[in-house]
Amino acid sequence: MQWITLSRLFRGERGMQKADLYGQISAIHKAQAVIEFDLEGHILMANQNFLDTMGYSLDEILGQHHRMFIDPDERESAEYLAFWEKLGQGAYDAGRYRRVRRDGRDVWLQASYNPIFDKRGRPLKVVKYATDITDQQQRQADTEGQLAAISKVQAIIEFELDGTIIRANDLFLNAVGYHASEVEGRHHSMFVRPEEARSAAYQEFWRKLRSGEHDTGQYLRIGKGGRQVWIEASYNPILDAEGRPFKVVKYATDITKRFTAAQTLRVAVQGLTENAERASQANALALDASKVAEQGGKTVKGVVQTMGAITDSSRRISEIIGVMDGIAFQTNILALNAAVEAARAGTHGKGFAVVAAEVRSLAQNSAAAAKEIKGLITTSVEQIESGAGQVQSAGTTMEDIVASSRRVTEIMAEVVNVSLAQSAKLADVTEDITQMTSEAAQTLRATQEAADAQAARKDHRAVGVVKPVTAAVRARQAANTPLPPKPVLEYVRY
Repeated sequence: MQWITLSRLFRGERGMQKADLYGQISAIHKAQAVIEFDLEGHILMANQNFLDTMGYSLDEILGQHHRMFIDPDERESAEYLAFWEKLGQGAYDAGRYRRVRRDGRDVWLQASYNPIFDKRGRPLKVVKYATDITDQQQRQADTEGQLAAISKVQAIIEFELDGTIIRANDLFLNAVGYHASEVEGRHHSMFVRPEEARSAAYQEFWRKLRSGEHDTGQYLRIGKGGRQVWIEASYNPILDAEGRPFKVVKYATDITKRFTAAQTLRVAVQGLTENAERASQANALALDASKVAEQGGKTVKGVVQTMGAITDSSRRISEIIGVMDGIAFQTNILALNAAVEAARAGTHGKGFAVVAAEVRSLAQNSAAAAKEIKGLITTSVEQIESGAGQVQSAGTTMEDIVASSRRVTEIMAEVVNVSLAQSAKLADVTEDITQMTSEAAQTLRATQEAADAQAARKDHRAVGVVKPVTAAVRARQAANTPLPPKPVLEYVRY
């Protein structure tokens, strides 16, 4: 029955136009949320898509004002009042709007407010066509939030495919010491050494980026005033909706201090290793010196023992000389007695007296020689005892030297062990720093890949989004002028 009625309604050429119009409107209602307002903003009608989007039933909103979908803080604002005043005068408005659902949750709509005119061109009502873009808006907000967070902790700079600088964030500018006006529009080669900028490798570097290949690593760059800056960075080609690169984004971290510290640490490790080697050599020399000192101590000890034996022998000789002196004294006494007896014997004792005189003379000479020898021996003993004392003192000194040499050897061994341990620990620290740097680089690459993906999605949306308005409508929106009265677009309720 409805088909017959519609057939009669759409009979003839004008009927076919109405049928076409009805079909288009029906298609719009199937795909979009639609709601009608009078010129003051009161709700006249809404389709099921709109009701589902906002969480209301039709009875709950009919006759209510559009402000029921607006945040309370905005309902009485001058902007909102001007918005409806403009629509009431027949002006068109389109864009992204934040509205409030029945449950209080925000909903984002990509919508257009379209005044409907009568045959005389006077506005009758306003029809709103909307698409729920809440998920898209949240994803975009999430993407922008993450990109903003990355921008706070990483140096970022963008280039054209030929290397011309588009823009750079503050962290990058601070790292290289330039202002934005000093780098924008200039080529990336301003950050590299002249000989590198002229090299084939540098040309190949940009050729790869233009072809869509990314590059990651540690780079030496030249800041303002020729200052060297080391960065951990990735150069990431950004692709358009068709997968073609259209710019390059570089994410970087200034590692100058870390790189310098690592270099200093490597030099320190090398120096400590050399010190350990020198200490080992010194330890060997000290050990040899200790052995020599110990051998010298043994030799001096032997000399002390020999000097002691000589002293004992000298004392023994002195005692023997004393005995000889006593014998000479007794012989002299006997010679005197013999001379007395010879004198008593008279002529018979003259020959014996001569012998006694000779014996006496010999005894006196022996006594004098013994006395002289004893004096010499006594002097020698005194000198030997003095020498023995000095040798004994030298022996004590050598013992001290040996003990000190042993202590030096022990200390040098400890120095060698400590130096080797420190060298090993510093080597471990260097390895840990290298590993941390590698892990940081991997984290940086992962973060940058995520940022690249988000940036790519953002760029794709910017390139590929289809707005629900025609070019002519967008032009009228920009001019903020009402639609022309003809041709008249009549809205058919269904």
